[in-house]
Amino acid sequence: MQESSILEGIRQKLKAFPRHVEPPGSHDPAAVALTLLNSQNGIEVLFTKRTDDVEHHKGEISFPGGRVESGDASLTDAALRETWEEVGIEPHELEILGYMDDRISISGYLVTPVVVYLERENYPFKPEPREVEEIIRVPLSHLSNANNYRLDTSTYSGIAIHRFTWGHHEIWGLTGAIMNQFLELVFDFPSCGDR
Repeated sequence: MQESSILEGIRQKLKAFPRHVEPPGSHDPAAVALTLLNSQNGIEVLFTKRTDDVEHHKGEISFPGGRVESGDASLTDAALRETWEEVGIEPHELEILGYMDDRISISGYLVTPVVVYLERENYPFKPEPREVEEIIRVPLSHLSNANNYRLDTSTYSGIAIHRFTWGHHEIWGLTGAIMNQFLELVFDFPSCGDR
């Protein structure tokens, strides 16, 4: 399937997706950017490996993102600002494709995942050294292959943990859950691994 067809399919499915919105409550709002990249290897997903200097989730793989600040006009603005601050993508370069379900993180934030697309290839990323140890680009075709995924219900007393592997990296936790929902919506994952 051509990348333009895949991207158009993603746009349409996100547009029609009846996402779950958590009511405002005691959790601080935050947003992350599930960033799709245009590349010669097909569509890739951008992740960051967090440094040991950050407050939460040291050394883990995550999407760019963070809490909403007073200058942010919306959750989308927060996701775009954090993506700019963490990896150097200018907000105007990103196309907003849609949104996934709100989730409450283990650190107590109400997180809205914003799905965005960067059309420009070979983007000159600028990782923020205090927050980002490494930028990780994973082909969407790799993530949508069920051989690179497992559902773990043993680590946290029966709580379902979605785990994706990429080389020596493991994508799990809130990031894994968001990625899993995206793949379920777009590719009927994990059945797509059989194709």
